[in-house]
Amino acid sequence: MRTNIKCCLLLLAGLLPMLPVCGQGKLKFFNTCAGSSNYRLTRGDTVIIQCDSSLLMNSRNFRIYEAAYKQSKKGNSGELLRSYEALVQQQDTMINNGTRDYAALRLRFDSLANSSIAALDRTSKDIGVVKDSINNVSMQLNQTQVIIGDAIKTVNDERRKSFLNKLYWGIGGLGIGVAVAGIIGLAN
Repeated sequence: MRTNIKCCLLLLAGLLPMLPVCGQGKLKFFNTCAGSSNYRLTRGDTVIIQCDSSLLMNSRNFRIYEAAYKQSKKGNSGELLRSYEALVQQQDTMINNGTRDYAALRLRFDSLANSSIAALDRTSKDIGVVKDSINNVSMQLNQTQVIIGDAIKTVNDERRKSFLNKLYWGIGGLGIGVAVAGIIGLAN
């Protein structure tokens, strides 16, 4: 019994580090607009802010604000200025990084937009060529149908003529045969 409890406790202790991972990637709503609230967010969380403004701060910035707050409580203005300078420097770094990232994204977006427009132009030209080819094939099919119709009509006419020619030859042969037989019969 004790070994089962020990095994369960060891299993629980092994799974304990995974608890923060299970909470990642969640959808969280920020809707406490009338006062201050603290939310714990982790990487992958999506935050929907339902107020007109909010302040989101990482742990490094929080420590700078906390140090400045503590220094203001103590009345030590030198440390307070250093804390604010560190905060301003951190904000400047964040702004410069954001500007650099925006410029890189803008460059990628412009490149993607130009590539998309070029691909669209090529596709439009290809569609135009295919459309022209289909029109040519359709026109050739129509001409072929007219030619086949004329050929069928010609073949049918020739069949009728052929039948009449055979009939005329047969009647002519019969007439000649009767005439020859009549002449031979009269000569005897």
